[in-house]
Amino acid sequence: MRAAAALLFVLAAQAAAATDPKVEAGIRESVLRLTAGDVVGAEDQAKAAAAAAPSDARALQQLALSADAALDFATAEEAATRGLQAAGPLPALLCLRSEARVGRGDYAGALDDAEKALAANPESAQSYLRRAIAEESLGRPAERTLADYRRAAELDARNRAYAAAAESRLTPRPRRRGVLAAALFLLAASCAAAVAARRRRAEPSARRAGPVLPGAGRLTPRDAVRALAAAAASAPGPEESRSLAESLYERLTGKPPYAAAEAVVARSLGRFAPPSSLAEGLPVGVDAFFARALNPEPERRFRNGAELAGAFRSLVEPSID
Repeated sequence: MRAAAALLFVLAAQAAAATDPKVEAGIRESVLRLTAGDVVGAEDQAKAAAAAAPSDARALQQLALSADAALDFATAEEAATRGLQAAGPLPALLCLRSEARVGRGDYAGALDDAEKALAANPESAQSYLRRAIAEESLGRPAERTLADYRRAAELDARNRAYAAAAESRLTPRPRRRGVLAAALFLLAASCAAAVAARRRRAEPSARRAGPVLPGAGRLTPRDAVRALAAAAASAPGPEESRSLAESLYERLTGKPPYAAAEAVVARSLGRFAPPSSLAEGLPVGVDAFFARALNPEPERRFRNGAELAGAFRSLVEPSID
């Protein structure tokens, strides 16, 4: 669910070779904004670059990348398609279109793109990952899907988390034998769920292993800015920043980002309801902010709590130039 992180810097370097200064500036600005977490601004800049040079594969690739990050899957698919028409079957563009097609629910198209990417480069970790995600979405045999997740992890260590999560989801668990054992198991599970629910109501932050915002209850965006600033030091890395972002999501909307019944799969695939659809009065760009903050890929998240807090502050209290 990602183009390589280095793509951002490659595109920035390649932008210097652009013939049109507007295209060069647009690609570079889009890369910088995407790196800083401003996915909406990154997509706007990439759109301007692609409009100035409609056949420039670099501009179209950056547009597909930034649109994917902003969850604007229709724009991402269209940009990747135009890029492929301009530059041929590049694996990076095929993977970007595969990601966009999964976002739109076109799993068969996503699988086709991933297989074309693998045909172009049989050692592409990203292509194996894209194929695995499409296969899982289509309900293909678990063993083949797991083989692709494992191969993606072998080729790129950053995919190990995806492979581990897939093993948990797709490996059959041993069945309990006997009616009595099944009844006892269900009784124990329901009791445990009831106890956990009471605990969650009494201690909202206890359900998370990572850092959370101080206090309890709903927060206004401005109050959330102060709460994030107070908790930023507790999130030194991208995993902790994601946990802090999950806490922020719940304190702003009143709901956790992932429903309990599908939490493992939804978290691993980065699927959650846009917070703007759950609560009023949130700042413009909050959905794109959480698209990065809750991204399943560590290199596409905020690097730490301070970066997360700064990006959220810029949404709530934008500077005036």
